Amino acid sequence: MEKKSLVALDTDHIKQYVFATDKLKEIRGASSVLDFLNRTSMTDIAEPKNTGLPFTAEKVYANGGSGLFLINGGEEEATMFGQAVQRIYNNETVGGASITFAVQEIPDDVQDVWHDPNIWPSLELLRYKLTAEKNIAADIIALPSHPYLTYCEACGKEYAERKDHRQDLDDDNLEGYYCNICWMKHLEDSKVKNRIDAIVDVRNQKHKQIQNESKLPTSAYAWEQTLNRLPESYQIPEGTDRPSDFNKFRGLSGSKDYLALIYADGNGMGQAMSDLKTLDEVHKTAKFIDEAVFEALSDAINKHLQIIPASNHEPPMFQFDILLVGGDDIIIVTPASQALDVACTIGQKFHEYTKEQDPKKEGYSLSIGVVLAPVKYPFGLLQDLAESTLKYAKKEGAKRKNKNKNKDKGVSKFGDTFINFMTVTGSTSLDFSKVYKTLHKKGNTSFYATLRPYTIEELRKMLGTIRDGRKEALGRTKLHQVREAVLKMNLTTSVGEGMAILRNWRTRQRDFVMQHVYKVGNYYQEQHRDPAKPDTLFPRVTFPWFADGPNTYRTPLLDFVELYDFVAQEGGDDDTKD
Repeated sequence: MEKKSLVALDTDHIKQYVFATDKLKEIRGASSVLDFLNRTSMTDIAEPKNTGLPFTAEKVYANGGSGLFLINGGEEEATMFGQAVQRIYNNETVGGASITFAVQEIPDDVQDVWHDPNIWPSLELLRYKLTAEKNIAADIIALPSHPYLTYCEACGKEYAERKDHRQDLDDDNLEGYYCNICWMKHLEDSKVKNRIDAIVDVRNQKHKQIQNESKLPTSAYAWEQTLNRLPESYQIPEGTDRPSDFNKFRGLSGSKDYLALIYADGNGMGQAMSDLKTLDEVHKTAKFIDEAVFEALSDAINKHLQIIPASNHEPPMFQFDILLVGGDDIIIVTPASQALDVACTIGQKFHEYTKEQDPKKEGYSLSIGVVLAPVKYPFGLLQDLAESTLKYAKKEGAKRKNKNKNKDKGVSKFGDTFINFMTVTGSTSLDFSKVYKTLHKKGNTSFYATLRPYTIEELRKMLGTIRDGRKEALGRTKLHQVREAVLKMNLTTSVGEGMAILRNWRTRQRDFVMQHVYKVGNYYQEQHRDPAKPDTLFPRVTFPWFADGPNTYRTPLLDFVELYDFVAQEGGDDDTKD
């Protein structure tokens, strides 16, 4: 019987390569380079006619920076395949990115490689081997040093090797000195722009076939999958461009000088893949999860991110930019005013699509972190904040899942999807957990000034309440006075100041704010109700707090105030029913 082997591959330090600089063009270019290597180059190597390797390979999956291939050969052939992938990663990124692989031969007792569950132990062992390989520290190579060597003007880490004086790639491109790694990112970003133009032309049916199509770059997979899933009603005018830099998000759709970084990541995907017993299940699951990411993103774009029309000699512009999409990850930039609606739609559609495709009809869920920050905020710091915001959503979401696992009713009908958010101010910490610690106080009486993270239903209710509140003209000054009262976190000063603010509102405004606190309190207090104790059947509100069981107080008002200026008045489509 012919030997067969498995090769698992995983790109090293993806975000370190993609987000090596704060410049949008280089981030996009780096993301596209890795996506092309992962989805196209990796698969091409499996064809002997492309590489001259003396064996064939079958793709199980290749997306999200990782891959799994079935090799028609033993450990030696599988190692050759892994090394070939490593070489092309090194060549195409000029040493900027690398990939790790592990090999496992399939036992002879596995008859049907794709459908025999006896392959599961080999898959598990392969995962352990890959983890062990990735934990091996890389060799440290000291770069040469000399006072006349110039550092790259983009990343500032590598030595400059090229002088960029081109005017054909970007109108606003300035002459500068770049390392080869950043130079390749620039070139890739230009290829993606050309490819997007071609995709839009075909989509708009301006001509059925593009001349010399074979010469078009095969980059921009994420854009192609996203744009082609948009309905015909989503109009993309000819010449529509991506934002050239983060400054282009200034003032879009009432978002003032703020933008939003949205970071979504699948929950428990590693364990979910580990539970699959056959290669066929792994292949199908990886495929529909990858497709669900693009379905969810396209639906969110269609509902909330329409094209910015041409004006003042500026071409039409996409109201978003894709930084990293694939596997179970989404990282995009949007205007701040649409960000929370976009996050809700992505979370909802991802769960619905995976539930349709899942043989068990359970579906999968995302955790989503949203950071609202000034357009001038350093992107490296913004990305760190997004990661910490996402991690907290995952951590708290897991706690709530365990807390409610014995209940008939789950936390949300969209699975374990939780959305966390953060707004950047001058004194903001770079870690959400540290920020959260300043928003709660534990003791004999505990106070929680935030209800984050939110389920999709909870967040949509709050966004709707904010829109209604803006119609009532609550006034930013009074709202920020409420915020200051909440941050006192006690039942004396904060309550006294809160009641004083209430008296300063008109009757309708006062009733609106009080009703919001009562509604949220009623929802949270449900778990503490006891029919034998009538006093537990009504929410206890001591404005601005509501009681959440004995000696615990929470408030929705701080989150309300924090998002008040960052919610578009219109466009919050809610296609869920309570």
